[in-house]
Amino acid sequence: MTLESTNSPNEMNEPTTSAEFPVRGWWRILYSLFVVALPAFSFWVVPALKPEWQSGDLQDYLALLLQPEASLFFLILLTYSVICYLLLLIIPDRSSSVFATRLGIYAGVLLALQYSVVMFLYLSDNKYSFTVFLLWLFPLYYTRIDQWTVRKWGRQRARLGLMVLILLASVIVAVINREQFYPLFLALVGLVIAAPFWSFLIAGQAALWLIRNYETPFSMPRGLGVTAWLAAYGIAWRYDILKMFELYSRLPTEPPNCYIATAAAHGHPTFVGSQTVQLTNGESMQVNRQLQIFKCAELALLAVAPRLHKILRKMYDLIGKPLARKIQHPILADAAYLFLKPFEWMAKFILRLIIGNAQFDSISIYSK
Repeated sequence: MTLESTNSPNEMNEPTTSAEFPVRGWWRILYSLFVVALPAFSFWVVPALKPEWQSGDLQDYLALLLQPEASLFFLILLTYSVICYLLLLIIPDRSSSVFATRLGIYAGVLLALQYSVVMFLYLSDNKYSFTVFLLWLFPLYYTRIDQWTVRKWGRQRARLGLMVLILLASVIVAVINREQFYPLFLALVGLVIAAPFWSFLIAGQAALWLIRNYETPFSMPRGLGVTAWLAAYGIAWRYDILKMFELYSRLPTEPPNCYIATAAAHGHPTFVGSQTVQLTNGESMQVNRQLQIFKCAELALLAVAPRLHKILRKMYDLIGKPLARKIQHPILADAAYLFLKPFEWMAKFILRLIIGNAQFDSISIYSK
């Protein structure tokens, strides 16, 4: 069954006009790369937003909604919309007359708007939220600025001035941050953040063009197609929400705080002396004697000198977390274990003075 109306052309079911698609030339290639590469890259980097524990913040739930394992069905719907848009770019005249293609474009507008809203809510409490808002609106006000500069200085001089301005800004950012690739990193982050809203603008442009030039009276086959897509959309939301709560329930109930020692416990078990233990919340983790000693020493310091503990804790949070993220291989974990050995011996000595040998030997933190 086709989604097109089965009525004859005389019944006004064929478009009466045939306008040229507004995206032309090299812009078609650029738009094709954008609608394919940016969503794929965004789904690849979004796991970095996954929360580390059950903090209860709205941002944690939103980040889990965006995780690939939660938005699996949305990814299928998004793929359908991307394919439809590519067909519209490659063969606009033929694909525009097919309602299934137009439906994919209209659906892409809704999906892009959905992800734009989720991303906006996620970034709403961020101190850079206003900068993000300006970045989202960049395609809207840049065209006005570009038209004004071209009228005032000519196309070649305007383009040259823009290139010089971008190069100068990149050099300044690189010098300030003492990292030559930092401008490129910022550009990638900006593209990922702006991708949903820019996709909304791109899909919206195509949708308006289709409605004005190709949309015809509604029919029952089209209604069935829209109903099927809406049913799939509802299933995708149900799956995403249920998976989000499942992922949230798997998170630790307390924030991780022994970053490097925890990472070191993931070395070769025979070398670091680690074993898998069950926590009181039902989760499991790799624990060795070194990790237990460090945690016990922290608790003892918290009880004896809370102000000193607070200062050291802030320093360790600042340094330990990024270092622990680098320890992804068992060999690196073994090296971290050896690096922490002098500190472990110091912690042992202090603990024996505070709690005595008998209490020290019975330390069993992180196990039931």
